[in-house]
Amino acid sequence: MRRHYGILAILAIAFSALTTTMAQNQQPCCRFRVVHNFRVCLPQGCQPQVTWTWNTLAAVWDLNNLPPIINTNSGTQTYSVPSNDNQSTQAVITVGNQTCASAFASAGFNISWIPGSPNCVQGAHYANGSACAFCRMHGANAGANSHITIACPSMTQGTVVWQPFLQDFVGGECSTQMYDPVIVRAIDPSGQPQNIELFSLRGRGFQWQGQDVDGDGWYDDARIRGNEPRKVGYVTLLKGRTDGAVSRLRLAWDDDGIITESEATGEFADIQLPQVGEPLPDEGVRVPATFELPFELPDGWSVESIEMGGGGVAGQDIPRTPGDVNGDGCVDDADLLAVLFAFGGEGGEADVNGDGIVDDADLLIVLFNFGAGC
Repeated sequence: MRRHYGILAILAIAFSALTTTMAQNQQPCCRFRVVHNFRVCLPQGCQPQVTWTWNTLAAVWDLNNLPPIINTNSGTQTYSVPSNDNQSTQAVITVGNQTCASAFASAGFNISWIPGSPNCVQGAHYANGSACAFCRMHGANAGANSHITIACPSMTQGTVVWQPFLQDFVGGECSTQMYDPVIVRAIDPSGQPQNIELFSLRGRGFQWQGQDVDGDGWYDDARIRGNEPRKVGYVTLLKGRTDGAVSRLRLAWDDDGIITESEATGEFADIQLPQVGEPLPDEGVRVPATFELPFELPDGWSVESIEMGGGGVAGQDIPRTPGDVNGDGCVDDADLLAVLFAFGGEGGEADVNGDGIVDDADLLIVLFNFGAGC
């Protein structure tokens, strides 16, 4: 089943419950930054098709004056090599001369041929977001995700050289979440698409820091460090292979920086992790700076594309306008149809008033609020 990187997918990541105390904290913002460098060598003579897909969302709201303001910037475009692009969106609520809530999200990429290696490309991808609430009863949410697809019809094997860099900042009562995957989209002998995940990095409350010793733009040393002040955090790293083998690293800690989960298997088994009950070291945990992700498909299989991307989300849950069944910020025909199709059923999103059944009461709520937020 094909993996989708839509904005709805990243907003489905679990957050802390909606709260209005964020604005009272001395650190009223949550931020994330996801960056990766990559290199891929392609079959001789290949002129790759590069497709970039991006989704950015910025939302702000005043609980006394809903619906929320939700701005998005999403799209898909095809590029040649070399190319670069970036896209962003923002939203702000001001009261008088004071900014009460702000959100900003951006994504971008670049790709170019490696000098002296005519069949190899290199590039970078990034996604950033910031959500801030400075006034009582206000909130904000920012989400950004994108992925680059490199397609070369004659490819059946290769290696993706991958270097992640992730960091977040959690203030107040808001939350962040980050992810960074590499996927080979393959076609099996029956013509069916198959996804092979070569790399997956997810986490929150940490910084994946690197040091570039030789000045070539790539890190030579990398460490996982917890944020200061300490917050609950975790890192889950998976490295897969086309033969089905998976290496896993999992590290989690509590508000005091005490390790609650510690696991390293496969290729990561030799990494020195702190054990459960020990503190997360101030100097961090040393991890590989660069990951080589080889892939080789069986006879009869082919590579449709390599997908590399990632992103994150920061802030509080976006409050829904009454009657906004699908959560897109607008009470419209789509919400009305959702209630009508589910009429007589039990529970679900179409049960607007939460009484356990989809009936006239839910339909009236949608009709009463029709057009709100649109």
